[in-house]
Amino acid sequence: MPSIYMSVGRALSGAAATALLAAALVVPAPARAQQPAAPVPAAAISLADALTLAAKVSHSVRSAAAGVSRAKGQQMQAESQYLPQINGIVNYQRTIQSQFAALSSGSSSSSNSGSGSGSSGSSGGSSSGGFGDITKIFASPSTYTFGLNLSQNIFTAGKLESASKGAESARTAAEINLDAARAQVALDAAQAYFDAVASEQLVQIADSTYAQAERTLAQTTVSRQVGAAAEFDLLRARVARDNQKPMVIAARGNRDVALLRLRQLLGIPLNQPLTLTTPIRDDGVAAAEPAPLTRAVEIPGRTGGVTPDTSVAARASVRQAAANVEAQEYALRAANWNRLPSVQLSSAYQRFAYPADGTFLPAAINQYYPNWTASLGMSIPVFLGGKLTGDRMVAEANVVDAKQSLEQTKELAALDARTSLNALAQAEASYAASVGTDEQAAKAYSIAEVRFKEGVSTQVELLQARTQYEQARVNRVTAARDLEVARLRVAFLKDLPVGAGASNARPAAAR
Repeated sequence: MPSIYMSVGRALSGAAATALLAAALVVPAPARAQQPAAPVPAAAISLADALTLAAKVSHSVRSAAAGVSRAKGQQMQAESQYLPQINGIVNYQRTIQSQFAALSSGSSSSSNSGSGSGSSGSSGGSSSGGFGDITKIFASPSTYTFGLNLSQNIFTAGKLESASKGAESARTAAEINLDAARAQVALDAAQAYFDAVASEQLVQIADSTYAQAERTLAQTTVSRQVGAAAEFDLLRARVARDNQKPMVIAARGNRDVALLRLRQLLGIPLNQPLTLTTPIRDDGVAAAEPAPLTRAVEIPGRTGGVTPDTSVAARASVRQAAANVEAQEYALRAANWNRLPSVQLSSAYQRFAYPADGTFLPAAINQYYPNWTASLGMSIPVFLGGKLTGDRMVAEANVVDAKQSLEQTKELAALDARTSLNALAQAEASYAASVGTDEQAAKAYSIAEVRFKEGVSTQVELLQARTQYEQARVNRVTAARDLEVARLRVAFLKDLPVGAGASNARPAAAR
C-alpha cells in the first residue's frame, strides 16, 4: 500500500478510514470508448463586432435604458395632469338592514288602515301610495351604481408646468446617462479587445525568445561535446533556457485571462474559441507631431471616424449635471407656488339601479335613476404646520447642491480632458521611441548570435542582446496598444463619464 494512503488512513478513524482506503484501492473498470467531442468552431470577431456585442449585452447600458424609459413615464405622468381625468365607476352594494324597509312597511300598514276607515281613502291612499313606492325602491337589498367621474385642473399656479419641465429635464439627464454608458462600454470593450490582441503577440514573443534560448543551448551543448565550450557556459545556457519557461507560461496565462475578460464583456460563452480579426495598428512610422484634434479618429473595423471634442461644456457628465440643476430649479419654483390657490372643475354622472329582491338587474332603462353633478372648487392652503416652508427649504438646498455638483463636475471635466490629452501625447511619444528600436535590437541579436557561434563573443553578450531584443519587441507591442486605447479614449471623451477609464493599464504580460 502506498505511504500516502497509510498516512491518510491513520489520520482518520473507524468507518471513515476504511471507506477512504477502499475507495482509493478500487481499480476502475475500463471505460467504454467514447466518440471525441466535435470541436467548437472559432468565432471571428472584429473590433466593430465587439463594440456592437458589448452594447447589446452590457448590464450598465440596459440599466441606463431602463432609466430613460422610467424618465419618459414620469414625464407622461406629469403632462397627463393637463388633460381631463375620467374614471368609470361600477359598484354593487348589498343592504343587510335598511331604514327604508321599515318606512315602506309602515306606509303599507298606514295605507291599509286608512282604506278600512272609508272616510278619506281616496286622498290618503294616493299620498301614502307615492311615498310607499319611493321607499320600496330604496328598500331594495341590492344597489347597482354605474357612472363616470371627470376632473380637470383649471388653475394650478404654475405647479403643473414646473412638474412637467422638471420631468423633461430628468428625461434629458437619463438620455445623457445612456449615451455615457454606451461610450464607457465601447471603450471597455475596445480596451479588452486590444489587450487580447496584444497578449497574443506577447505570447508569440515569449515563444520566440524561448526558441532562441533553446537554440543557444543546443549550440552550447555541441560546443561542449567537442571541447570548445566550458561546462560553465553550458550551465548558463541551460539556466537561461529554463528561466524563459515561466515567462512563456505567464504570457499564455495572461492571454487566456484577457480572452476570458473579452468573452465576458461580449456575452460569449467562456469556452468559445475566438479569432480576433482587427490587428493593432502598427505601421512602423512615428508621427512627426501629434495629430490635431479636429481630425476624425478612425476606429479599426468601422467606416468613418469620430471627431474628438474635449470642451468642458460638451462632456456628458457636465450636461447631465446642468440638466439636474434645471430640474431642481423647477422643483423650487413649484415649492414657492404651493402657497397659491388652485382651481379644479369636477363632474360626476351616475345611474342607480334598485332591482327587486330575487332579480339580478332591472330590465328597463327608466329603472336606472340618473344623478349628475358638476362642481367648481378652489383649494387654498391656510395652515399646514410649516410643511410649505419645509418644502421650500428642501428645494433650495437641492438647488444649491446641484449647482455645486455642476461646478465640481466642470473642474473635473477640465482636468480629465487635460489628462486624456497628456496620455495621448505620452502614448504617441512612446510609440515613436519604440519604432525602429526592435529592428535595431533584432539586428544586434543576429550579430551577437553569429559571433557566439563563431566563438568570438561570450554567452553573456548573447544573453544581453537577446534580452534587449525581447524588451524592444514587447515595448513596441505595448506602445502600439496604448496608442490605440488613448486615441479611442479621446474620441469617446465627449460621452464618457468624468474620470472613467482614465487608467490606461497595460496587459500584465507586458509589465
